[in-house]
Amino acid sequence: MHSTPQRLRLRCSADRPVEVLRELVAALSVQPWVQAVQLRQASRSVVIELVAGCSPLRWQLALSDLGCHLVDRRLHDSAPVSTWERMTRQIGGNIIGATVGQVVLGGGAGLLGAWLLGPRVGLLAGACGALVGSVVGSVAGGELADGESPLRKGDLGAVTIRKIGGKLGEEAGWSTGAAIGAALAGPAGAVAGMTLGSIVAGQAVEDLIQNRGRAKGLGRLSWLVSLSEDQAGERVTETVMAGLGRGLSGGQEWGAQLGTRLGGSVGRKIDWASSWSRHQLVSRIKPRAALPAT
Repeated sequence: MHSTPQRLRLRCSADRPVEVLRELVAALSVQPWVQAVQLRQASRSVVIELVAGCSPLRWQLALSDLGCHLVDRRLHDSAPVSTWERMTRQIGGNIIGATVGQVVLGGGAGLLGAWLLGPRVGLLAGACGALVGSVVGSVAGGELADGESPLRKGDLGAVTIRKIGGKLGEEAGWSTGAAIGAALAGPAGAVAGMTLGSIVAGQAVEDLIQNRGRAKGLGRLSWLVSLSEDQAGERVTETVMAGLGRGLSGGQEWGAQLGTRLGGSVGRKIDWASSWSRHQLVSRIKPRAALPAT
């Protein structure tokens, strides 16, 4: 069945004889809550126009008295979506959304800035717009590909702010780590400091924003160990996918770049800290439970 406040549509199974449908139509035509009834033999359905003010409880009880067993397919149990299926959808949506966001926001901001304030400002505005567009497009694309609204419960804004904060934290950690490393160990220390500073600061800012400013375990040894395990898994995934992309593209750089981006998306959706201890891949994405039948 499918219902609206003014209309009710019953679709019968294929093994139900047409005579039974005609008897049902005849019985419904004399019901006080029915304004009009129509039998559509091609789709084996009965369309009922309800009188004004007819409540769902009234027609449900009346149809039950007539021997109709109703099943609303919209509320019927559906098979839950597996974790890895959701991951595949989100990764594809992230990549497509990030690309579209970069082109739209980056190009639009660059053209507007160049038109209003000159080419230099346009170049800066385009770079900033591409960064924001990549983050927003990645989040929105992943949510849309997953079948959920990106605006649901403010998830788009929250996740976007967390990702932008992580990017800014990486940049701050990059500069700070480079200065400290150079002071302690020269050029080699600067390289190591840039890498470690961007990783630690970026993840710390994301965790602080996600936990609403509460430092839950930040800076502790367990947090650092978990961070190092996650980063190691992500880097290995990026390296493997980059090599695979370069090989499949015949040694082209665009294949390596595409593989690196895909590897990064896959690596961030796997809980590497739990995977190392359990000796199997553990996804950060939870399987979507089926809606309860009503």
